[in-house]
This record gives sequence, structure tokens and C-alpha cells, in this order.
Amino acid sequence: MKKYIFLSLLLIGSFGCADLDDLAPINSIPTANAITDLSSANAALNGVYSSIQDNAFDKWLSLPQFFSDEADATGTFPTRLEFGNLNVFPANGTAGGVFTSLYTTINNANNVITLVPQVTDASFTEDAKNDIIAQAKFIRAHNYLQLVTLWNDVPLILQPTTDVGEALNVPTTAANAIYDQIIADFTDASQNLLAETSLNAASKQAANAFLARIALYQQRWSDALSLAEGVVGEGFDLSAVPFLEDQIYSLGFTSTDGNTLNFFYGPADFGGRYSIGPSTTIIDAFEDGDARFAATVDVATASVPYGLKYPSFDAGISGTATDPIYFIRHAEMVLTAAEAAAEMGDFDSASRYLNMVRSRAGLADIELNAGNFVDAILQERFVEFAFEGPFRLIDLRRKGKAQELLGPIGYDSCDSVWPLPQRDVDRNPNLQQNSCCNC
Repeated sequence: MKKYIFLSLLLIGSFGCADLDDLAPINSIPTANAITDLSSANAALNGVYSSIQDNAFDKWLSLPQFFSDEADATGTFPTRLEFGNLNVFPANGTAGGVFTSLYTTINNANNVITLVPQVTDASFTEDAKNDIIAQAKFIRAHNYLQLVTLWNDVPLILQPTTDVGEALNVPTTAANAIYDQIIADFTDASQNLLAETSLNAASKQAANAFLARIALYQQRWSDALSLAEGVVGEGFDLSAVPFLEDQIYSLGFTSTDGNTLNFFYGPADFGGRYSIGPSTTIIDAFEDGDARFAATVDVATASVPYGLKYPSFDAGISGTATDPIYFIRHAEMVLTAAEAAAEMGDFDSASRYLNMVRSRAGLADIELNAGNFVDAILQERFVEFAFEGPFRLIDLRRKGKAQELLGPIGYDSCDSVWPLPQRDVDRNPNLQQNSCCNC
């Protein structure tokens, strides 16, 4: 039996190279077969993980990188150029596709969370049920975190929507309530997941790492420090783990279920589309002797500088590249501990943590103090996490530096939040557009 889950927000459809504004919306998607036992529950959960890969380039990487001083929109798609110009309109189809894709994954996760407890098969143990539910909650929380950090107030939907009508007209929920739900989901995951660590799947360690990130974003310094230190563990030595191999949780791909990130970041010299290019700001941000530069940007071997975080150029554009998207790494936890300690005035600990990252990069130690720690840690986060996600944009916003540093490229006070997709606003009478948008 097939179930059909009606999304609370109108879907835009498939996200290929067509102009998304021209695609007819749909209002339902097929989910996995009914969940009746452990096997079918795992199949449904695999579907949730699979949906994380959908629209991955825009959903996790490109748009916030364009919308900062990290990357230039070097392609030709007008909707992405709006992000590069820091002038995004509500009718932007690429933004709408990302928004929909995040809610598609959330709805699939809600389906698992709701149906698994109803299974009566005696061989499906409570521990196994709790683990699958916890994985779905982990994924739901991660997708809501992307939504709330970029759009701020968004609809909070915790049940699978299985009918049409007024039930679909969900209003926005205040960002602080979204964060409360995200924290609840990650906390549940940290308690009920069976896996302590797992590179491409939910784990206790990854749940706690996300909780540390959120505590940092919310300026809960003591919680951020405690959680980050708990993730890395006592006596942790970052230098023992090579750059980019310190992953806690990432989006993995196989050659049969691959990506084309290399195509979008790669220059035409290697058959790439080169839709996203490193800005002169990120190129100039690396200090002389920084070992990370050679793994982040190439300025010599092609006709244009290009990013190296997704380097499987020999895979062509066939969707067989296996480069992961780095969702969260140990270096982030070390820099989280550094920032939280500094904000509490413990500059000795903050310097020690910061210099773990710098030492691995081959750079000299620096001493943090009340006057330099904000800029020093922002700088380290900028070069450490370049092209890995929305880190730069979020960091500048949360530290009150966005207008200062991005103002010369067009950032203003209205750019602290992106407009909700106009397609959804038009079809949902309870959904109010952000007051600061290009309407």
C-alpha cells in the first residue's frame, strides 16, 4: 500500500537545470511503503537519509556562500545571481526549491516518527524503535536548523500532513520556538541513538556536536563549552587527525549514488560549470604558510581560481563523484570551545583551543584577549570551514559583523533574513511574508 503525504507547503517539483519558476507545483509525494516491521521501518528511514541528498548543492552549500564574502556567483542562473548580488526576491525559484526540499525531508522524517511507534510486530524491539525514531528526529532537527538560521521564523510542522485543505495553511513559528524543538530533537537523539559515532548517519556524538553549535549560536557560553569539550573528549589532539578527516557527521555519496559538486565548483578547464568561485576575500584571508590553502583553493592550475573541497574532477559531470559534504567536524568543536571560553573571559583556555587549529595548519600561536578574540576566531572559522556550508554568513550575522564586512558588497539591515518563497505565501493565507523583503 502506498501512502501519499501532502506537504504543508506547496512543492516546486524536480530541481534540474530548468527555470524553477516555470515548473508546475505538486501537492503530494509518495513515501515508502507502510511501516509494519523493522525492515520496512529501515527502508522508510533510508528514504529520509536519501532525501538529504536532494538538491544538495543549493540546499547545503551555494546560496549562503554567494550571500557573503566567501564566494562569487560565477554561473549564469539569474536566481543564483540574486544571491550573489545580495538582492533576493520572494519569487526566487532556487530559494523556493531549497525551502521545499528541506520541508520534504522534514515531512519524511515526521512520517517515520509518527508511524514507527504504531508498529505491533513483537520482533521490532523498543530499543530498535527508539533508535529509528531518534535518527529521524536528528535529521528533522538538522533541516530545521538550516531553515531557522537562514529564514528565521518558519512554519513548525511536527506531524506528517496526509490530507489537504486548511490543515496545510500553517503559519510561521517564532525562531526561538523553532530552536526549542531543534534542541528537543537533538537531545532525544543523543539519549536514544544506539550509535556512539557514525560518519554518514546520526550518532550520539553528532547530536551533541549540533547541540554545542546551537548553544554557541544562542550565546549560552557555558553550555557551548561543556558540550564541545564533551564531544572532543579529554586529552583530544586535533593535530593527530588530518585536515578534513576530522569529520563527525557528513553527507556521504557513492559512485552509484553520487553528486556533481565537482561540476559546480570546477572550472571549465576540467569540464566544470564553475557556478561558484572563491572570492578574493577568502583567497586573501589565508596567512602565508597556512597548509589549509592548498586543500581549499587552487589559483594556479586553471584559467580561474577554483575551490578544492569537492575535487573529484576526474568523475566528470555524470553524478558519480563521491566527495562528502562536511556537516560538522572536530575542528568546529575546538573553535566552539575557544569562542565560548573567550566570551566567559577565560583567554588561556580560549587561546589553547584556537591554537590547536592553527598548529595543525602550520601557523604560529596567537594569544587571545578581550580586544582581539572576536576577529581572530571569525578569521579562523572563515578559512577552516570555507565552502563547507553556511558558516561564514551565520558567523558574521551572529557576531554583529555582517553589515560592517558585507556592506561594501550590498548587505544592509534587511539582509539578516531571507524572504519566504512567494509561491507559498500566495497559497497559504496564514503565512505572512517577512517584513524585510524585496516585495
